[in-house]
Amino acid sequence: MATKKIAVKKKGKHSESKINKTSSTKNNKGKKKNSPQKRSTVGFEVELFILDRNGKMVNKADHLLRKIDEKKRNPNSGIVAEVGKNQIEVNSYPGLESVDTLSSFLDNLKLLLYTADEENLVLCPLASYPGKFTPQLRHNKYKAEYRLHGQNRFRNYGRAIGFHLHYELPWGVFDKKKLTLKKLINSKNKESLINAYNFLIAVDPAITAFMQSSPFYQGKHLAKDSRMLIWRGSKELDYSEGLWSNYPDFGSLPCYEQTVTNLIDLTEQRHRDWRNILEEVKEKESDIPNWKSILDTNWTPVKINAHGTLEQRGMDMNHILILLAVTEVVRIILSAIQENYLKVESSDIAIKEPFKYEKKTIFIPPDSHIKNVLQKNSAYKGFENEEVWYYSKRLLWLAKMFIDKKDLDIFEPLEKMIQDKKTVSDEIIDQAKKLGYKDFNKIMPADIAAQIALSHSQRLFQEIVLVEKFIKQ
Repeated sequence: MATKKIAVKKKGKHSESKINKTSSTKNNKGKKKNSPQKRSTVGFEVELFILDRNGKMVNKADHLLRKIDEKKRNPNSGIVAEVGKNQIEVNSYPGLESVDTLSSFLDNLKLLLYTADEENLVLCPLASYPGKFTPQLRHNKYKAEYRLHGQNRFRNYGRAIGFHLHYELPWGVFDKKKLTLKKLINSKNKESLINAYNFLIAVDPAITAFMQSSPFYQGKHLAKDSRMLIWRGSKELDYSEGLWSNYPDFGSLPCYEQTVTNLIDLTEQRHRDWRNILEEVKEKESDIPNWKSILDTNWTPVKINAHGTLEQRGMDMNHILILLAVTEVVRIILSAIQENYLKVESSDIAIKEPFKYEKKTIFIPPDSHIKNVLQKNSAYKGFENEEVWYYSKRLLWLAKMFIDKKDLDIFEPLEKMIQDKKTVSDEIIDQAKKLGYKDFNKIMPADIAAQIALSHSQRLFQEIVLVEKFIKQ
């Protein structure tokens, strides 16, 4: 729920890559020709579950935050509370160079992990805990949502964690005083914004498949990406118990937009509708949040954030190397779209040839196919579904067109998934079966759920070393 961000940008990447081959030159009259946009920052938010040493979920976020504060350990660390008291978030600030920013993020993560270890606690990066539990939630800040959704749906907040990716908006499209989009008439940058926005919607089925880590929810197998179902709901996903199932305009995957004016109108209408909904259920004015921006009344997987970023918030949380690889895929292509003014065009051609690229145009499937077919198959089947597997493979292929060959090693975790046709969700399912849980119609035994969660907590520790080696290369 928090919105601070960290950057993930490998040092020197832009200066050598295909993305920046369109440089500023001058014609005989001294005017700039083919001038690219400024380089945008990229960042993300990471959420984690808190467990005891036996692998049981515990509501210790406030305890951890207090311990960090008591020992005066980096008070500006960006380690913050989440809605659930069993969750904690790590973030940092965005920048153009990733070495310093990513190092800062790892310092924060290590600070949290070491403090947790001292308190006999561990952190788990899976998007849903495999076993059944009841979270404790913070109601003071979310009174209106709690009453609107009801207790059962509101608990979804505490039962799933995600990964939020931010990419800075093109120059000149965002009003920093009003914290909303500007109403522009003639601007290539507003076209870049729409192209980037539609692209983030189109890649949703692929990046959610790469990032899926929630095959079990409340002790039962729900989908390969259970978090998507319990958060978004919606008719397209054929699941009625999601947090936003009754209010899909605020939580389901949005449709493409054709102009910035359409996007502004949608934002304003959504804000009015949200106010009206709260007034209809007779919420006290004192319980209605004082939003700093009308952009804040939107929880869809792709949105314009009040920090002046495009935000993709639809993905599961996952292991560090995987989330870095996915971040780089999205960053590289968004950089090409915004800096080189590539077009993103919806076409039936892209149903069979997803992410086809020619004449500075990336072709994406119609949003009806994204929402009704690919999204659902990604959630329930993942790479078992051939179309989702091929769609994800094509996205990775497109990203590799805009990166130097010497930097391809960052994609290794995704290449392995494509080769094996297995995600972390598939690994967890296999792990559960090996531990003796085979009847998915029954609640997973608590000891098996704990073993699975602890094994991924240990992997989180191990990957920090690998990431530190990576950023020093």
